[in-house]
Amino acid sequence: MKEVGATSPGRAIDVAAGEGRHALWLASRGWEVVAVDFSEVALRRAQARARADALAVGFVVADVHTMRLPPARFDLVLAAFFHPRPSERPALYPAMAGAVAPGGSLLLVSYDKANLTEGAGGPRDPDFLLDPPALAEELEALGLDVTRADTVRSRATAADGTEVDVVNTVIRAVRR
Repeated sequence: MKEVGATSPGRAIDVAAGEGRHALWLASRGWEVVAVDFSEVALRRAQARARADALAVGFVVADVHTMRLPPARFDLVLAAFFHPRPSERPALYPAMAGAVAPGGSLLLVSYDKANLTEGAGGPRDPDFLLDPPALAEELEALGLDVTRADTVRSRATAADGTEVDVVNTVIRAVRR
């Protein structure tokens, strides 16, 4: 995860962590990580990998839309390939922004709206895809300084082994 690689480890929360790939990567680099997801099955798989790799990660089964995130607690709040409904964003993004400690970052990585016409995979409903300028504006309004709001094009390996184009959004915002 290039966007976090040079950052000094601290406390992180991986929101909608799924099977914990990002949480485990962060823990392997010295971060104190909490992985949150509504799927107990996915978190059990992540927990098994954490044990196998001797990584300390806290796992919480919860709905990120209703759980209360502690204010100003995390040096990194990460949401990677999490696709909240547009109606959920007005409550979710302020909660995630509020959990960022002073000097910490909110990092959002997901499919970009351009992926619909220029990429493969991901949601096919444009309402679930990110628009970097619009999201940057929302995060600035929440008191964060957006340091990156980019569309990133890359190649990825699909489930069938073929190489495909993918268009993602990377947003990094820092708490003043």
